[in-house]
Amino acid sequence: MISIESRLFIYLKYESMWNPISIDQFVKIHLEKNPNNNEKALKERLEAALDYYKNGIKCLCGKDIWIVGSATSPFGCFSCITGKDHPRGDYEIDSALDKRDKDGRRHIDEMDPLKIAGIFDDDGYEIRRKTIKMQPLCLTCIKNNSDDWEDDVLCDLNRNEQADEKEFKCGAYKKLLSP
Repeated sequence: MISIESRLFIYLKYESMWNPISIDQFVKIHLEKNPNNNEKALKERLEAALDYYKNGIKCLCGKDIWIVGSATSPFGCFSCITGKDHPRGDYEIDSALDKRDKDGRRHIDEMDPLKIAGIFDDDGYEIRRKTIKMQPLCLTCIKNNSDDWEDDVLCDLNRNEQADEKEFKCGAYKKLLSP
């Protein structure tokens, strides 16, 4: 279970993207603007979408389901429902935000154990290789062009760990030989 402090931290990271809201709060706001909608049916759609989301069900395009958007467009992601790339203060159900960090990475504790794959940081969030900053030193290292998956994983972990450091250090660095 995620602590209150962690939830607050996640909410603050999402401040410019999502506006966290509970299902009950959203239903109330939605019904004020759409009084002809059925409260029970709306709540059931939101809870079903949240259940699908927490079980790893994705939009047809492969992105995470947008729970609030699923109130009117069942089981679609934000982009498919709105046509926009990123939310800008749009509502999302608060318990859905607990599962992601600011980069949309999922936490290992929130994943189906049978679907866990890849590498994770010390905080339990998945590390996506494509998002790890390539360090200039790595471009001159023989291991950067290696076919050894173990080297790749160790290099990725090292780069990820030092992503925000001023000086990058690598104990496994081996300079490429000049032609």
